[in-house]
Amino acid sequence: MPTFRSFAKVNLHLEVVRRRDDGFHELRTIFSTVDLADELEIEPAPTGVDLEVETGDAPGGPANLAHRAATRFLERWGGLSGVRIRLRKRIPAGGGLGGGSSNAATTLLALSELSGRRIPQGELAEMAAELGADVPFFLTGGRALGLGRGDRTTPLPDLDPPLSLWLAVPPFALSTAEVFAALPGRRGREEDPRVRAALEGRVPATLEEAIGVNDLEEPAFRLRPELGAVYTRLVRSRARAVRMSGSGSTLFAVFDDPEDARTGGEDLPPGSAWIRVETLGRAAWRSASGFGAIEGGD
Repeated sequence: MPTFRSFAKVNLHLEVVRRRDDGFHELRTIFSTVDLADELEIEPAPTGVDLEVETGDAPGGPANLAHRAATRFLERWGGLSGVRIRLRKRIPAGGGLGGGSSNAATTLLALSELSGRRIPQGELAEMAAELGADVPFFLTGGRALGLGRGDRTTPLPDLDPPLSLWLAVPPFALSTAEVFAALPGRRGREEDPRVRAALEGRVPATLEEAIGVNDLEEPAFRLRPELGAVYTRLVRSRARAVRMSGSGSTLFAVFDDPEDARTGGEDLPPGSAWIRVETLGRAAWRSASGFGAIEGGD
């Protein structure tokens, strides 16, 4: 059975610009894939979509985003009578790392290959956006600028060298809807210099240029004060930078000294995970994901 790797992401920068008339929020965000991955075994089946979660706490059946991605692909493009998916989860759920969105994108890319349809990337991106705002990013991986709801993505130059990050994953998740609902009212936000640099294709030369702000931290910390306490402890543990990924609850930190990183991991709440990852560039993402050449993907 063909096996595909489905990588996590962090938001190196996330601005909430304004609340839109449709109720969603206009964002400016910079994504990067990291080398923490789920695995999906995907193969043709006689009929329908059969998804089994072998490890991890993700839902099975139609509640799973990968199941919905497979169902929509077969309905729109066919090429297969059915599909069987076995999912092994390693990306923590509900932590702002995009595991479900990544699984959905991986499913679309895999079925594009396995069906022989070779769907153009633009058409896959349209379906990906229907499934979720983060899903289009995971069709290309690497580093990218996300506009709109985060669903309009522009590839950016990779970080060179990659950033080494420590993920602090607390033993609780945060609801994206609740975090956005807790945002204070906004009339607009000036564009951050990091976004302008990204649009101009400049590669960050310093850590301060690579890692920006996250406007969702303040409402997330109000909803879960214990998460704000973890953030403060990481800052005090001599981390060079600490940020929340997406709408949380995962925080990521950069350390110069491995001993400081070890100490930072010891001071987390019981049940937390402390995971070392590196940012993953586009070429490395593509070679490690398990896909062949996909039309429009180069």
